[in-house]
Amino acid sequence: MVNALNYTLVILGPAYGTQSAYCAYQFAQTLLAHTPHSIENIFFYADGCYNANRCTDPASDEFDLVNAWQQLAKKYAIRLTVCVAAAQRRGITEDNLADYFELTGLGELGESIAKSDRVIQF
Repeated sequence: MVNALNYTLVILGPAYGTQSAYCAYQFAQTLLAHTPHSIENIFFYADGCYNANRCTDPASDEFDLVNAWQQLAKKYAIRLTVCVAAAQRRGITEDNLADYFELTGLGELGESIAKSDRVIQF
């Protein structure tokens, strides 16, 4: 029998332009849907903050990663936390923060890491 592990994911890649955030989303989705493991927190830092921008408007034939994160949070009651300082540097504020994302400090990441069995950075 596999012991259920608790994960924290740290997302550094933007929603578009690299594959890292999409790979993180796929990892989270698979982990939650097909294993007994759980996710303590998904923390968006540096350019990863762009995943929380409600103004992102992908073309109709592109995958909407911002919406996908929101649906994942809604379905599994996952916290999507965004470093407030990194977000502000990138023009992301409460006014354009997507639903289910919350602005927090790095202390939140530290607490999540302390509660987790594994931390994975994308």
